Amino acid sequence: MKKSATMKSIILCADDYGQNTAISQAIIALLKEKKLSATSCMTNAPGWLTQAAWLAPYQSQADVGIHLNLTEGKPLSAIFRESYGDSFPSLITLLKKCYLRQWDPSIIYAELNTQLDQFIAGVGRLPDFIDGHQHVHHFPLIRNVVLKLYEGRLRAAHSYVRTVNDATAWRRFADSTYLKRLIIQFSGAYLFKKQLVQLKIPHNTSFSGIYDFNPATDYAALFACFLHESKEGGLIMCHPGFSQSKGQDKISVARSHEYQYFQSEKFNALCQQCDVNIVRFNN
Repeated sequence: MKKSATMKSIILCADDYGQNTAISQAIIALLKEKKLSATSCMTNAPGWLTQAAWLAPYQSQADVGIHLNLTEGKPLSAIFRESYGDSFPSLITLLKKCYLRQWDPSIIYAELNTQLDQFIAGVGRLPDFIDGHQHVHHFPLIRNVVLKLYEGRLRAAHSYVRTVNDATAWRRFADSTYLKRLIIQFSGAYLFKKQLVQLKIPHNTSFSGIYDFNPATDYAALFACFLHESKEGGLIMCHPGFSQSKGQDKISVARSHEYQYFQSEKFNALCQQCDVNIVRFNN
C-alpha cells in the first residue's frame, strides 16, 4: 500500500501466542486476514513447539517476537527450577523481589536465555523483537539482564525491543486503569526506555493497549482511543483469543471480545477513517 501524506503507520501486536491453543488459533486466524502486524510468543508453554509451526506461513508478513515470561507457568531452565521452584512466582512477588534484589541475575539470565533457545527451536530463527509478559522485561534487575541478552544475541539481528513508557500516565486521573498505568510506569518503563535510547536499541515510538480486561468494556470505543493516542511508529498491544472457560484463562471473555472486534467491519472502517496503516516495525 502506498502511504499517503496523512497516513499513520502503527504496529498491532497480539500478545501471548503459544499460551494455549485457543489463543494461538485466534491469532493465526487474524494473521490470515492480515489484521495484525506482530505477535509475541510465550515459549515456556507446553504446546509452544507445536503451535510455533503454525506461524510459518506468516513470518514474511508479521513480526514474530518473544514474550519473555517470569510469572506464568513453569520455568524452562534447570538452574531456575533448582533455585526457585518448579513454578514462576506471582507478579507481585516477582516485583517485590526485584526491588529487594532477591533474585540472582545469572539465574534470571539462564532462564531467559533458555526461553530464547526455545523460540529458535520453534521458529527457526532469532525473534524480530523482545517484550515481556506483564511487562516484566523493564523491572528492576531484570531489565539489565534483558539488555545483556540483547547485546549478546540480538543486536546483530537488529531486533527491536518494546517500550511501554507513557509520559501521560500520571495525568489520567479519571481513567479506570490509572493505578495500573502508574504501577507499569514506576516499575521501570521510563528508565528502560532511557536505556534503549542511550544504547541505540530500536524500539517503538509510543505504546497503547492497557485496560482492565473488564468483560463489560466497549472494546471498539477503547481501541479508537488507542489508535488516536498512538504516534507514527507506535505499537498497540492486544490480547485476542477464542472463547474458553475462565478456569483455563481468567481474561477469556475479554480476549473473545477483542477477537470479534478485529474481525468486524467496525475495525476495518476505523482504520480507513483514521487513515491508519498496520505495518511491521521496519516497514
